[in-house]
Amino acid sequence: MAYNAYPAQDVVPGDPQPYHRQMRNVWFAVWRPFLGTLAILCGWIIATLICLLPIQAIRPEAVEKVGWEMLLATNLSLAALIPLSLGMAKFLHQQPHGLLSSLRPGLRWRPLGIFLIAATVVEVAMLGVSMLLPVELATEVSGKADDATAIIVVVLLTSTFQAAGEEYFFRGYLLQAFGSIMRNPIVPILLTALIFTLFHGVWPWESLPLFFDRFAFGVLAGVLVVRTGGLEAAIAVHAVNNIITFIFAAMTDSVTESLGITDAPWSLVAVDIAKFALFAAVGLWIARKLDLQTTARVPAPPLAKPV
Repeated sequence: MAYNAYPAQDVVPGDPQPYHRQMRNVWFAVWRPFLGTLAILCGWIIATLICLLPIQAIRPEAVEKVGWEMLLATNLSLAALIPLSLGMAKFLHQQPHGLLSSLRPGLRWRPLGIFLIAATVVEVAMLGVSMLLPVELATEVSGKADDATAIIVVVLLTSTFQAAGEEYFFRGYLLQAFGSIMRNPIVPILLTALIFTLFHGVWPWESLPLFFDRFAFGVLAGVLVVRTGGLEAAIAVHAVNNIITFIFAAMTDSVTESLGITDAPWSLVAVDIAKFALFAAVGLWIARKLDLQTTARVPAPPLAKPV
């Protein structure tokens, strides 16, 4: 005779659900998202200490002027959010492997490559536009950094993983965590965008333009994730933006200012938001052309073996 190992939660797979609802499974409990978020943040703090403390001990001056070592440590600590988020989704929420990446499940490599190309084209095009318009920069331009070559190597090798780490946590774990509690995607998207902005140390009363810039990116990235059924488009635009930003910073000796930016002019924010909005439109068009899966059935609990 077969019996269900979870008799109180005896369900069959229901109607297909969008990305943000994938943690609303039979193991759902309202405390799990909060415990998972706290555990991920604790893990990230530990990873940050492991990455940063040795550099600060060897080169105390690295705190005042960011070089390739500090940038590498920062990127690696944020990349640690990838395994932390995946592990929490798997073991705390009993989520099938890959559903945090996309609804396929798993990371969709071909769409990711296409999104990266599209993001690069949009980024370069808008960079050209900003050079033609009277756009004020957020940092002062000077000669290249002494370790510019090393910084660029670090950026090319690790910035994609840094951006992916942030996306796996904010638009992956947190979006699904809030989505497991709230059915409508608007509130989870807004909440994750707000937390993303505050996580970067940006407060509206300190710099409204910079706050609006970060918040708008978070909203557009969240919309892309829900509407494309995965993290690929958000990772692409985030990674390309950071790569070009920090290559420019290396060539103008402004890495410290770019990493710890506290303000931004409205003209630059306007170009930034236009760039993100343009990519969002292109990304949604690509998703439709590729017919990307945007819903998936939330799995029912496994049946125990007959006894």
